[in-house]
Parts: sequence; C-alpha cells; structure tokens
Amino acid sequence: MSKYILPPKVIKNSGEEQPFIKEKLKQSLKHTCLTEDACSSIVEQIIKEAPQTTSSNEIFEKTSSLIKKKSKLAAVQYSLKRSLFDLGPEGHNFETFVARYFEELGYATLECVTIPGMFVTHEIDVIATRPKEKLFVECKFHNRLGIKNDIKIALYVKARWDDVRNGPEGKTLTGYFLASNTSFSKDALIYSKGAGLQLLGVNAPEDSSFLDEIKRLRLYPITSLTKISSTIKRELLAKKIIAAKDLLEHKEILLKLGCNEEQMNEICEEICFLTKDSCENSILRCH
Repeated sequence: MSKYILPPKVIKNSGEEQPFIKEKLKQSLKHTCLTEDACSSIVEQIIKEAPQTTSSNEIFEKTSSLIKKKSKLAAVQYSLKRSLFDLGPEGHNFETFVARYFEELGYATLECVTIPGMFVTHEIDVIATRPKEKLFVECKFHNRLGIKNDIKIALYVKARWDDVRNGPEGKTLTGYFLASNTSFSKDALIYSKGAGLQLLGVNAPEDSSFLDEIKRLRLYPITSLTKISSTIKRELLAKKIIAAKDLLEHKEILLKLGCNEEQMNEICEEICFLTKDSCENSILRCH
C-alpha cells in the first residue's frame, strides 16, 4: 500500500500561512500550453518533494523548473505574472504595456492625458480610441507580490470616471477600465460589474483574464525573455521597448547595448518562438 503524503503548508508573500491547495496550482498550470497529464504530474511531484513548510516563492521556483523541462513556452506562460511584476518597481512601464495591449486590439493610444472633470482636473493613465470608442484606462501597478486590488481602488476609479464623464470633454468617452498586474478582491469584482467598470488583471475578465489575453495575442513583455540580462532589459524599458515582438523591429539596439551578433540572434530566435506560429524552431513547441 502506498504511503499517503501530506500536502505542505505554504507561507504566502503576505506572511500568511495556508495549506497547499493542489487544485489551485493545477488550475494555474492549465492556463499554460501543458497537457492535462503534464499538469497533474507536476502537481504530484511538488507535493512529493516540497518540505512540510515552504514558501510560495519556493513553490513557484520549483514548479517553473519542472515546467521548463517539458515546455519552454509553458514556462514563459506560467511566469507571465512575475514578468509583469518585473516591469516595475514604478508603474510607468506597466502603463506603457497596457497602452501597447490596447494598440494590439486596434486602438490608438495616448498616455498621461490631462482631462478636466466637472470639479477638478484629472491625469488619465491611458486614453484608447478607435471609431466610435474612446476609453478611459486607469492603471494600478503593485510592486509587491500578493497584493490584491480591493473595493477602495474600484471606488476611487469610479469616482474619477464620474467627475470626468460630467466634465466638458466627458461626453466623448464611451467606457472605463482598471488594469492591474495583480488580482481583484471578490468585492471589487462584484462592485465593478455593477458599476460598469471593466477590469483587466490576473483574475479578470472572468471568461478570459488579462494574462490569458496577453498569451492569446502573444504580447509577452520583454521581461519574459530568458536570453537577455536584467541590465539590458532595463535599458530597453527605458527606451520604451516593452513588448518582446517589438524588439524584432529594433534589434540593432541590442548591438549598441553590448550584445554580439550571436547573442542578438539567440534573442531574436527566442522572440520568434514566443510570438510567431511559423518560427523555425517549432520543434520546441509544447508536448
């Protein structure tokens, strides 16, 4: 008879201790390109090998290592939340990434737009427009893992929207969004749905989250790349090159930042693999 293995206790980034929930990890793995069997195998191995008390970071690192052995693409997909976090520590790069996301959907975007409200003037993080649409987008970037967007943040964005909507330029706006690199609390989700506030985050929208949409669009941030040093990533972010696929159009910058031809080609191959269906190294696709 096989020995029953107790699941480990996990210390979250917030310091809270909770039992390891295998279905929660398995659900996050299902959002990658791994098969059902591969997801189950990884979860069981984590339970088997983790110490009785561990941290969420240790679980993440161990899981990432196991995924990487099965699929490089799945490893990038699993680490996407961390890659958005790595756009920090300030929120400016995340705002630019959100603008880039809307551009991928066919919108023209402007960042840091000043708009008069009914009572006060507001600086809006992103304005996204396409025919018959003009969207107000507020971005909330958290530089510590484990922080959720609570009801207060949703109320704050709704209050700003009401003031701008009733201002001299408000009638041209057709909708409003709150985008974040973390998840939303249950109350924030319920309130936003009733208030018409559209959410983009780790757990929103409900049918296809912001992370799912990034994967669908293959709009991986450059912080997802494994072939570039952290120093060069910061240099690229400073030049407002946020999406990995955009670097293919500016690859000569890599040479100026100290990469040699071989390194540049390796980086471009990785970007091609992550962003194009017809990349030459398709043999590395998920299995």
